[in-house]
Amino acid sequence: MEEIKNQVRAVWNHHAPNYDQKHNQFEDRKIWKQILIDQIGDDKQQKVLDIGTGTGFLAALAAEAGYHSTGVDLAERMIEQAKQRAIEQELKITYLIEDWNQLSCDDASFDVIVNRCIMWTIFTPEKTLAEWRRVLKPGGRILCFCPQNTNNEQPNHYCENIETKLPLRNAGIDQLSRVLKENNFNQIEMIKLNNLKSANLFESWSLIKGVK
Repeated sequence: MEEIKNQVRAVWNHHAPNYDQKHNQFEDRKIWKQILIDQIGDDKQQKVLDIGTGTGFLAALAAEAGYHSTGVDLAERMIEQAKQRAIEQELKITYLIEDWNQLSCDDASFDVIVNRCIMWTIFTPEKTLAEWRRVLKPGGRILCFCPQNTNNEQPNHYCENIETKLPLRNAGIDQLSRVLKENNFNQIEMIKLNNLKSANLFESWSLIKGVK
């Protein structure tokens, strides 16, 4: 698994310099930000953890909205890009280079976990989601923003020997919702995000959310 992890890190380090140009739709920022506010709520003291933050798209929006924001990613070059963006935007965000299966965060330290385009990249759903639950406070929420194509296929980022080890590689929204439920998240809801102007490489976006 360590070898695969190193390969994954190398892939995203390679993509880091041009990632924003291809994957972050800046014309949609206001819409994404409002979605976060609607889902997280008015209490600005809440601590938000963006898992697989990449260049910090969701972490930055959470910080802009006034929440305490932390972003974690395995790829150090992604984190470097995220930190630079935070400096340029004068945002206070904690960024950490972390394996999301072994987070350094304390138990029950976050009110909300967010992630975008991450669920399909999980190698070990049971282990990973147990770790995410560990760092959530009781009653804490998980918000998974999942892109979809008609055939549920995701863009090819990894070589074949990695992709064959991704159990959720082509999972649809219903299957991803079941995975959350099977791993002890409650109050599962699916919301189609029709108000997004663009979906980049994808035809649509959905939000899957649950409660610890």
